[in-house]
Amino acid sequence: MATNMRQVRFPLKIKLLTVMLVLIALSLTVFVGIALKTFKEDKSAYIFETMLNKASAEQIILSQKLGNGQFEIIDSSLKFNKEDPTEALTDHLADEPTYDVKIIIPYQSKFYQWKNKSLTEVNPEETALLEAITKNAINEAVKEAHLNAEKVLYAYDYDPLLNYAYIVTLPQEKAFAVTSYLINKSIFYGIFILGAAMFLSVLLARPLTAQLETLFGMTQEIAKGNFDKRVEIKGHDEVGALSDSVNDMADKIVVYMQEMKEKARLENEVMVAQLVQSSFFPPASLSDNILSTHGHFEPATECGGDWWGFYDHEDWRVFFIADATGHGVPAALLTATINCCKSSLSFIMETRPQILGEPHEILRFMNQAVCGAGKEIQVTCFVASFNRKTRKFIFANSSQTPPLLFNGGEGALGKDQFRPLIEANGPRLGQKWDAKFESHALELKTHDTIFFYTDGLTEAENIDGSPFGQRRLIKSLAQHGTGTPMMIIEGVIADLRVFTSQNQLNDDLTAVSMKVIA
Repeated sequence: MATNMRQVRFPLKIKLLTVMLVLIALSLTVFVGIALKTFKEDKSAYIFETMLNKASAEQIILSQKLGNGQFEIIDSSLKFNKEDPTEALTDHLADEPTYDVKIIIPYQSKFYQWKNKSLTEVNPEETALLEAITKNAINEAVKEAHLNAEKVLYAYDYDPLLNYAYIVTLPQEKAFAVTSYLINKSIFYGIFILGAAMFLSVLLARPLTAQLETLFGMTQEIAKGNFDKRVEIKGHDEVGALSDSVNDMADKIVVYMQEMKEKARLENEVMVAQLVQSSFFPPASLSDNILSTHGHFEPATECGGDWWGFYDHEDWRVFFIADATGHGVPAALLTATINCCKSSLSFIMETRPQILGEPHEILRFMNQAVCGAGKEIQVTCFVASFNRKTRKFIFANSSQTPPLLFNGGEGALGKDQFRPLIEANGPRLGQKWDAKFESHALELKTHDTIFFYTDGLTEAENIDGSPFGQRRLIKSLAQHGTGTPMMIIEGVIADLRVFTSQNQLNDDLTAVSMKVIA
């Protein structure tokens, strides 16, 4: 009876065991399939994120190297701030062992790519990938695409301020080579060792996939902008290292975002300061029946410490040109003080109308204002008063570069015809409270021209470190000095550009030409 019972139950146990094994095998197969799919998706997300991070990081580095400006296409050549960026781009776009990198510039409804020192128009396939930049303002993305009959992963990060996109591409076959290899190996070994792997899979597969799912969830949270969440690290294997890498990436993104916020705040403040400072300057060109004036101001950074202006009252025109210590925002703040001094002349004239003909007294008033601004701040300044009726030109100087006086008639100019106005030179504004200044007078004739400038003009250097110098300035003035004030300034600045080539200014530059035309 017992034997019969065992004979009845044994097949049932076999069936149950067989069913259990089949169910386990099916479950394992399904589980392995899900695990491999999750693994591939997570790897894809990680690769996409890595490529986008690569494009963003390289774009930031290149933008910082280039500085302020914008890419343009001029005469079928790539220009940045009207200059050739080949050297900077060549140094940065070195051959990558893994990725293919380049930059693309949107210009006049087209896209142009710069790679291997050549500029070409982007083909229609790639143009379709980049249209989201101009049509939808999507400045960064990663896409799967077909380019040149090849499947690739295509990542870009567009900088609207500099007007270029940093491109990173990677063949899909290369990107997923490791993933495909792992999947094929897993299937191969799973067929041969399915029985032994069932037990191990139950114990090991789930923790692995759970950690990968956690990592995938983390990437989704990062994509939503939640950078406070962190992955709990379990173990010291590759997944643990990957978890640590994801956490570290989230930490760095938080730091980077804080830095970008601070940078954006500072840039906004500098833009406001630049806008405010621009209101201190008069129109570049101004003419009447006696005088014609044209000025040029170019800061070495966003804001500058140079300033020029004038004050008109009846027959008098009081002219100012000043250069604060250093350059940038601190020096630019001083120009507000100097500009306020000029604006205060209307108030001072109520009690001292004769001050318009006393440049030394105007300098003394300005010196008090600068001394009150701080002990470490000094300004050089040249003040000149011109009477349209008497043609009398009275000037006083506080260590500013002496202007050059010459007669810009129709005759040729020689170097001996340029006279520096070196008289009436005094201490800098802000050097001491009780500073004394003197005035010097002379009479101007028709075509007499005075060229005012700051030392940023003569100290501008070429790529060899040689300064432009006063000798080249006088040579340039001799060539252009018989023209209008605008022609004089434009001619000198053009000669300076040729001399300095791509070298940036190391100090603020101001040049003003004033000519007696009748």
